[in-house]
Amino acid sequence: MRRLFLPLLVCFGLAVPVAAQDHAQACLQAIRKAEKERRMPGRLLIAIGVTESGREIGGRLTVWPWTVNADGQGRYFADKQAAIAHVQALRKRGVRSIDVGCMQVNLHWHPKAFADLETAFDPEANVGYAADMLKEFHGDLRNWTRSVKHYHSRTPDKGDAYFGRVAANLRLVLLRRNDLADAPPPRRRRVIRPGEETWQLPPQVAEAG
Repeated sequence: MRRLFLPLLVCFGLAVPVAAQDHAQACLQAIRKAEKERRMPGRLLIAIGVTESGREIGGRLTVWPWTVNADGQGRYFADKQAAIAHVQALRKRGVRSIDVGCMQVNLHWHPKAFADLETAFDPEANVGYAADMLKEFHGDLRNWTRSVKHYHSRTPDKGDAYFGRVAANLRLVLLRRNDLADAPPPRRRRVIRPGEETWQLPPQVAEAG
């Protein structure tokens, strides 16, 4: 998974293509569908998506589907075929650890995640795989915070740092909710069972705004 915080990630963007606004909705729609179908906490996937492949299009925050990260460098591409061609070129050079798509699934650590690169860059397939991974972690850990950390790394320091970036980007998502028109709205309050954890802003982040 990616290790970049949004303000740094934006620096890697390419020129905005004519169809950028259409592409900009693809990840958001897939995230909305995945959160609803899997009954996940509202804004969890979108915060991770912004952390993984967030960028600005015409001054609006979104999650970009044709994103590739390898060797610590994140790049955006105008379309799926350009992103696929880049991954193929990286592999020919011997690069193995490559993060792709909306949720930056690593092709080396998850070799069976997708049948091919076409599927790997499909927003629904990419987001769906990431959502299932998070649900699996939560099934074992019963804790969304720890699940988010594990999504990036089981090494405590790396997981903690990643969660900090996700929490900061969650705050950004809430501040710029109008940019993310297709992101799911906050869920209605419901009765919380004893011992059940809810996903929310950490106190230090909530107090910052």
